[in-house]
Amino acid sequence: MRNTKTRLSLILAAAAVGLAPSSAAADDFAAGSLIVPMDTTYQDLGMFEAYGLVYELLRQGVPVRWVIKVGKGYSEIDFTATSADVRTGTAIPAHGYRGGPWVIDAADAAAAMPIVEAWQAKNVNTTVHEATAAFSGDVARLLVVAPTIAMMADGNQKIARKYMMAAKIPDSAGNPLWPDTSPDMLDPLELAGPTIDDHSDGDLFDEDGDPVYCQFMSMHWGVNDAQANPEVVAEMREFLQHPTHLFAECQAVNAFENLAPHGFFLTPKGFLIGAQPNTYDYYQGDTPFAQIDGPFQSVGGSEPAYTLPPGDSYKGGDIVYITAKGTPIGVNDVWMTGFIDGICPQIKDSPSISAACLTAGKVSYLGGHEYDVKVPISANAKSQGARLFLNSLFEAPCATAEGLPAIDLNKLAPPTVDTPMVTFDIEYANMGAMTALDATLTDTLPPGVTFVSATDNGMYANGVVTWDLGNLGQDEGGTVSVTVELADFGAYVNTVTLGYRAGVNLLSVEAAAMTEYGLGGDTDTTGGMTTTGGGSASDGTTGGGTTSDSSATDASSGGSTGTSGSDSSASGPTTSGGSGNSGGGTGATEGPPTTGGGSGETAGTGETSASTSDSASGTAGTSDTGGCGCRSDDTGAWGMLAGLGALSLRRRRRT
Repeated sequence: MRNTKTRLSLILAAAAVGLAPSSAAADDFAAGSLIVPMDTTYQDLGMFEAYGLVYELLRQGVPVRWVIKVGKGYSEIDFTATSADVRTGTAIPAHGYRGGPWVIDAADAAAAMPIVEAWQAKNVNTTVHEATAAFSGDVARLLVVAPTIAMMADGNQKIARKYMMAAKIPDSAGNPLWPDTSPDMLDPLELAGPTIDDHSDGDLFDEDGDPVYCQFMSMHWGVNDAQANPEVVAEMREFLQHPTHLFAECQAVNAFENLAPHGFFLTPKGFLIGAQPNTYDYYQGDTPFAQIDGPFQSVGGSEPAYTLPPGDSYKGGDIVYITAKGTPIGVNDVWMTGFIDGICPQIKDSPSISAACLTAGKVSYLGGHEYDVKVPISANAKSQGARLFLNSLFEAPCATAEGLPAIDLNKLAPPTVDTPMVTFDIEYANMGAMTALDATLTDTLPPGVTFVSATDNGMYANGVVTWDLGNLGQDEGGTVSVTVELADFGAYVNTVTLGYRAGVNLLSVEAAAMTEYGLGGDTDTTGGMTTTGGGSASDGTTGGGTTSDSSATDASSGGSTGTSGSDSSASGPTTSGGSGNSGGGTGATEGPPTTGGGSGETAGTGETSASTSDSASGTAGTSDTGGCGCRSDDTGAWGMLAGLGALSLRRRRRT
């Protein structure tokens, strides 16, 4: 199917005016919501495993909210709630939760609880509380999928492996040991790819140059190694043109940052090696990267801290989180992060520019060679660096609602026919910022029809036609058709499903169309188009299509991401009904998440269509918290996109 894949000539920047978030406001959580504490009062022993629990909840389709108080300083309280310990039932009086706790909304608690109980049975130090009264908190991130993570086999992968094993976060194959044979363990040659001319032909990309990972980490890649293989840095720069994330520690920082001409992700001229501080100043305390509780101590190594050359400043604002106490920004900095090339500087002051954040990746640098993973955290200040590393795994936009693929799926068929031969057309496109991985299109033929043919190598078996679409990168789409012969007079409903993977989660979206054969209907092709709903949304409301989210390995215990949230925001891929248009295209209508029966519209096509727009969790296209360090506003924005039929298609080519 790759040679039939097309790239939509849609300029998403034109839609950016509708993507700016509103100002942050506290979210309300009902009694029964689950809280994963991240402070030393209640999670001192289970701090690392708490990250693993969050990853497991996401992997099984349960959305998680990262609640961080707007404007808070270092170690300040995020919210206060009254709760009870899930394992023991012990009442917890009003507690000020710190350190960026995670919250599972009460609407998702039933799906989450079996996962929590199974996790706690194996990891006895992981604490979870159940709220006994309503409370409010500022949601900094709405996480909906478990991100895909790649690790660099740079000779010191044992450091990252140690951090991941402490959290019990597995690779994409489910292996918690992250062996060197892991499919996600990439050596420099695999990262560089076969050429030096194409900077997206390494293993961070598919054959179309679309990213297949959300996160990449390198712990100690050597500066000399980078100079000997600069294509790795060139590939990383291309990777960071998407809503992805690079984490580098110790010597890997200067290996990537200081290499001309492909480096300089955060700085104009690179770093000088700084001196290890003993005391620290803390900045940006209300951002996910800064979430720690308890004392912090950096560690030594070949690059314990970083200093900018005289006269230099970072490309973007709000870069430094931890630096030497009493020194200006840019002197002995230990923990920094920002968007590549300063794409989103000062985002708190200029939220209207946040749409640009989904066009750029984040870069995180941590000074020091190897941090501890000892607990309790309160007594092991050198373990906090490992916690900063784990924060970064959930920070990239591609783990959030905003960064998911946004699938438009449209099914077209004549509303009435007086001959038994019928052709159904299926239009599909990914309007989102990240790649829809391993996409498969399946058309379930209605009873009483005989399969005749399918375009584009569609394979027929047992009443289902299947197309392997491969990966669908941003703006990629196409059209396929299936022809059938109807047996008897009657109404025939034909349903199509596009399944794909985002992160390690399996998602899907549906659309349907109905044709009447020989029932006396008007077959005049000048008649108006009618639009039918594509099914029911997964929360039980009527919608333009069905969306599901489940883990590949445990669909039964994962909650559907379309069901979460006590507010109007769906927490997983959202479907909206389509409006018919003269091109027979998508024409997605903007409306509340998980609702959207299509609206009929006069058009001279004489066809019936149902389109589904998977806009990734009700906040899709909103370059908000996931993209820019700003806050979620739970509003959809893809309804403004024009119908697929109005888009001109051109052949996708590698650059």
